[in-house]
Amino acid sequence: AGPRPLNMDLRMNPLEAIQMELDTVNAQADRAFQQLEHKFGRMRRHYLERRNYIIQNIPGFWVTAFRNHPQLSPMIRGQDAEMLRYITNLEVKELRHPRTGCKFKFFFRRNPYFRNKLIVKEYEVRASGRVVSLSTPIIWRRGHEPQSFIRRNQDVVCSFFTWFSDHSLPESDKIAEIIKEDLWPNPLQYYLLREGVRRARRRPIREPVEIPRPFGFQSG
Repeated sequence: AGPRPLNMDLRMNPLEAIQMELDTVNAQADRAFQQLEHKFGRMRRHYLERRNYIIQNIPGFWVTAFRNHPQLSPMIRGQDAEMLRYITNLEVKELRHPRTGCKFKFFFRRNPYFRNKLIVKEYEVRASGRVVSLSTPIIWRRGHEPQSFIRRNQDVVCSFFTWFSDHSLPESDKIAEIIKEDLWPNPLQYYLLREGVRRARRRPIREPVEIPRPFGFQSG
């Protein structure tokens, strides 16, 4: 193609220098963000461990919170509610860095429906930018496999427990988005909605979330 014109070199050299400086600043910002994330991650873990310990000693805490959530409750039907009664703990964790994905861990006590004590569903952004999801296979006890789909008014609606094995559109998984962004940060607000509880709250109940990019990372 031949050498570049001199006037282009005069313009490109300052632009390249600015870009190099900008790359350095961006690298510094990434390191600072990771340090802050690590620091506050340790602080959050301390409080989450204390919260988990208390919740595990409140019978039916998680099933009540799920059933009281305005967006999750319509998906809990049939055997779902009975099976959710056996949840003892729920954990939501980021993978290495928030934009690489997240993991949902559901802990269950012994129950008549399935043999798993732990069911995990994980979302990961691959190097290509594609979002994929994986989950623990549920080992159902005989006669308790749930129907994959329920038909209502000619609409096909997925029940909650089929969510574990549904990997069709992981980049736009609304259930995962709601759990991670709304239920998990403050499950107490939904637990306190159960009938008979009249306690003052320090903060108002949050409106259902509508976040265009789930899980805090982007695909593509």
